[in-house]
Amino acid sequence: MNKLFLVLTVVSLGIVGCGSSSSSDTGTGGQAGTGGSGGMGGDGGSGGTEPKCQTPQEMIRCDKVVNIAHRGGRRIRPEHTLLAYDQALVDGADILELDVHETSDGMLVVMHDGTVNRTTNCTGAIKEMTFAEIRECDAGYNFTKDDGATYPYRDMGLVVPTMEEVFERYPDTAFIIEVKQSDPSIVDHFVAVIREHGVEDKMTGSAFSSDLLIELRAAAPEIPTNTGVNETLVFWGKSFDPLDPEYMPPAEFLQVPTQFEIGDGLIVDVLHPGFVPRAHELNMFVHVWTINDEDEMRFLITTYGIDGIMTDDPPLLTKVINELGVGD
Repeated sequence: MNKLFLVLTVVSLGIVGCGSSSSSDTGTGGQAGTGGSGGMGGDGGSGGTEPKCQTPQEMIRCDKVVNIAHRGGRRIRPEHTLLAYDQALVDGADILELDVHETSDGMLVVMHDGTVNRTTNCTGAIKEMTFAEIRECDAGYNFTKDDGATYPYRDMGLVVPTMEEVFERYPDTAFIIEVKQSDPSIVDHFVAVIREHGVEDKMTGSAFSSDLLIELRAAAPEIPTNTGVNETLVFWGKSFDPLDPEYMPPAEFLQVPTQFEIGDGLIVDVLHPGFVPRAHELNMFVHVWTINDEDEMRFLITTYGIDGIMTDDPPLLTKVINELGVGD
């Protein structure tokens, strides 16, 4: 199974004591014929019934298992490129997951890391580079499916996209957008662009940092968010028993790994029989990340009844969802 851990210190839970990623597009902004399909690509569900969640607004709070393309499905195409997003939607993704930083001259760009080093042929911190400098980087340079024997997307013109380009290219798609940069804060600019493009009701705002989440919620209370690390831990501690009627969840979405580490290397499972039912009692949704194993996908869906999976392999998850009949 995928062993992804959050290192947490437990406080006031009665435990140890804390509250708490084949299109012909080159990624240069041109519209590929398969882009922007709103997640209706792939094999589709079983025939005979009208598919659920036809709009991105509905997809965010869908009552089927949603397929969330982590970084656009980085197993299949170079992560966080328009090529990856196009293909993810063809492969059946319902929601695109993005990570956002800001350049030195104020452009919001989509990339996971704080530097361009890992995925491109450039080096440097995004917040210290101009947008023009980042646009010169080859965003497909380091993508390989065979441990470096080949690099099939080098020199194809793939570029680091802006958040605005993503919104314009996929108007009928839902998003999970993580604010990565905290110093300096980009929250006000992030919110302004989201409002300018009218994306508030078809996305969730995400962050690990409690401070970032507090700032985002204050700046844009209309944007639903995930629970931060500490907030998730508080809910986890409470989910083993009937809910305290005075407990008010701070957010609608629990976006969690399968395991986290508590204190001195103690590894615990996030999911247990009461976790999802307690979340649903509070009208919360549970998305699990980052799951790339077919058996683990099946186990999480059939055992715990989770609401969605973030995966680097959207076509694999589409296959599992269709075979289990949980996509309609």
